Amino acid sequence: MLVLSIEDFIKEEKFFHHFQPIFCLKTGNILGFEVLLRSNMYSNPEYIFQEAIKGNKLYELDSGSIHKAISTYNSAGLSKKDGKLFLNILPSTIVNPDFPYFLNKIMAENYLNSQEIILEISESENIQDFDTFKTRILEIKKHGFLIAIDDIGHGYCNLKTIIELNPDYLKLDRYFSKELKSSKQKQSLISFFLNYCQEYKSQLILEGLEDELDMEMAKSLGIPIAQGYLLGKPALLTEFYNYHL
Repeated sequence: MLVLSIEDFIKEEKFFHHFQPIFCLKTGNILGFEVLLRSNMYSNPEYIFQEAIKGNKLYELDSGSIHKAISTYNSAGLSKKDGKLFLNILPSTIVNPDFPYFLNKIMAENYLNSQEIILEISESENIQDFDTFKTRILEIKKHGFLIAIDDIGHGYCNLKTIIELNPDYLKLDRYFSKELKSSKQKQSLISFFLNYCQEYKSQLILEGLEDELDMEMAKSLGIPIAQGYLLGKPALLTEFYNYHL
């Protein structure tokens, strides 16, 4: 049972993060890490966001999570050579009037370069005002931050979002990984996205790889980047490096 209010939960940072590695399939090198919110007070991270919505604290939760994730990464002594940081972020956070100042502040505090950060737009939330959202994305990109669209094939993402925002990374939902080896339809759609990315200077990431044969098919299709339990499970950053290095 939750003892703290969501406001106190955020203020006291009763949350932490797991980091899941993202790999270049051709070289086997780590490109970066996706940061995943966790808490011992909630069995499912989605419940945290539900409470934040009820308490009108969604921006505070999302920005607080980003702040702690970057601080954790920086405190571990990691740098650009150790991989980029893929930070999940809600569209409502991006359009918040306080967000540009917040972003500049945490980058300065942690001595990070904007090229090290990929803002991974969560498709769990609909974009209410697309024109305002697009304007803010363009401003962020002018300052060197990279953009990814998450869970393509799931949630609210559509082709308009991809075309208008011209993201640096397109992340295909884990749906495309499952039984990829035997699904001609999935293979054809992935080939379409690969051609699109090549023409418009984006990079394609396949999420959710859990099967060796599906990974071999991903490689044969030319998918450059992937993540999933087969490659590396989410873990505390210290645990990951203690195990893998």
